[in-house]
Amino acid sequence: MWYAQVEMNASLSLSIVVPVYSGQPFLEGLVLRQEALRAQLEASDLPIRHVESIFVCDEPVDGSAALLVGLARSRPWMTVLHLGKNMGQHSATAAGMLHTSGDWVVTMDEDGQHDPLAIIDLLKATVPTSQDLCYARPLAGVHASTWRDASSRWAKRLVAFLVGDRFVPLFNSFRLIRGGVARSAGALASYDVYLDVALRWFTSRICTVELTLKDPRGGAQRSGYTLRSLLTHLRRLLMSYHLTVLRYVMLLGFATSASFGLLGFTLLVQKLISPDSVPVQGWTSIFVTTSFFGGLTLFLLGLILERLSTMLTRAQGHPAFFIVDRSRDGLWTAAVPKQVAA
Repeated sequence: MWYAQVEMNASLSLSIVVPVYSGQPFLEGLVLRQEALRAQLEASDLPIRHVESIFVCDEPVDGSAALLVGLARSRPWMTVLHLGKNMGQHSATAAGMLHTSGDWVVTMDEDGQHDPLAIIDLLKATVPTSQDLCYARPLAGVHASTWRDASSRWAKRLVAFLVGDRFVPLFNSFRLIRGGVARSAGALASYDVYLDVALRWFTSRICTVELTLKDPRGGAQRSGYTLRSLLTHLRRLLMSYHLTVLRYVMLLGFATSASFGLLGFTLLVQKLISPDSVPVQGWTSIFVTTSFFGGLTLFLLGLILERLSTMLTRAQGHPAFFIVDRSRDGLWTAAVPKQVAA
């Protein structure tokens, strides 16, 4: 009876993770918006409470670290972590996810383009339907540069086509993640692994919520991302699906070898039946033989690389299976039954 009463009065917990690199002009406003979220959740009937915000200082290039330490002194729900050196947004986010304790974890950017109050919309779309991961989907362009928005969108579509994962175009840094999934992905998101790919290792229950997202920097302030860093992100995304990419190499090698093997056999039969039909002697056989063995070499190289890639995947900790506990989602269903119908 005592246990049942505790469960009845229990509520879900929410953690927020923010990687920080150059966000000094926006951090105080972001913290105040998170305080507004805390107050709104406390005043609402939703069975979830914000318990912590973890800011991960990824060797900031401005005064962000000192500012956060000052803001955290009067806010016990704030935790500031300091990485030893700059490791990049995904590694900083994974480090923050590992330090969370909430039933649900939100990751968001430092620059204010992600409104903490919009987290409620993510929760309403995710928890009642027992999804594990929810992405904010921008209603329009996020950045001041139309070229950057378009290139990012089409690059993700290209990768989705190449690797066969329809969720790739949804990937962005404003995410709501089930706590167990977030911490497991954070623990296994090793060096050079794209964080969203690591999350995909654990779940296919993914939904989206359309939100207005706008980079507040506009054209006045430079983003922390250069063309080189954006291309590095694309490379990491593609290579995190290395097994799928290598299968294209093997397929190309097999198709080349098979095609020229068939062509060589056809030319040999033609030469035996009608010697005069092949006017140039020697060149054809050299071309066909070289192409055949070149394709065969590419195919065998693909096999070797796939084996090495499998070993790398095991070393990275890619799980063979993962058990998700969704039992506490019932707290939301019991407290807000209308949300399920909606």
